[in-house]
Amino acid sequence: MNKLTTGSKSLDELLGGGIGRGVLTQVYGTFATGKTTLAMQIGLLNHGKVVYIDTEGGFSPERLKLMAEKRGFDAGEILQRFIIFEPHDFKEQKRVISKLKRMVNEKFSLIVVDSITSHYRVEKNKQSLNVDLGKQLQVLLWLARKYNLAVIVVNQVYFDSNSNSLKPIAEHTLGYKCKDILRLERLSRPGIRLAVLERHRFKPEGGIVYFKITDKGIEDV
Repeated sequence: MNKLTTGSKSLDELLGGGIGRGVLTQVYGTFATGKTTLAMQIGLLNHGKVVYIDTEGGFSPERLKLMAEKRGFDAGEILQRFIIFEPHDFKEQKRVISKLKRMVNEKFSLIVVDSITSHYRVEKNKQSLNVDLGKQLQVLLWLARKYNLAVIVVNQVYFDSNSNSLKPIAEHTLGYKCKDILRLERLSRPGIRLAVLERHRFKPEGGIVYFKITDKGIEDV
């Protein structure tokens, strides 16, 4: 079960060798912690096609091209491997994820939903939405298992006044389906980020590593 490298030795070690196949990995954190850069870099560095569902307009072909060139890849070839969807609301996101059942095959190595909760958080009736969100995650998990590919669901945070801390949105629904959970944080030093392993199938939780964001993408400090 070869894992997908993140391009960072320390992050790969933290994750037990990289991003696991056949499971859902949740990556969450506040704005500008490197979630999108990490997701794009994993698609860039590993063979196979990539489905990238961009709900926030955060995917930048220019950024991906720069990362590819800085790492010595053929940028045109890399961009051709990425298939981008841009659903404009939660209903459309549901349709796109459902459509993947007919589209994804053995040639794919990664599916990214960035972020899975962007449209969810602006909708009103959360109770019925949680059911829908659970169904979307179930489809992604089915694809991950059927084609032995990696799935990264990027998530946002909200301030929970009860615990006086930042929590991932739809924590229980996502936590139920995501076996591996990585939290990214910003530090006071510019460009330096922190990754915390919150849950993993076989690694102890609470492990931390530092990384930096550069023109190449994400690199070890």
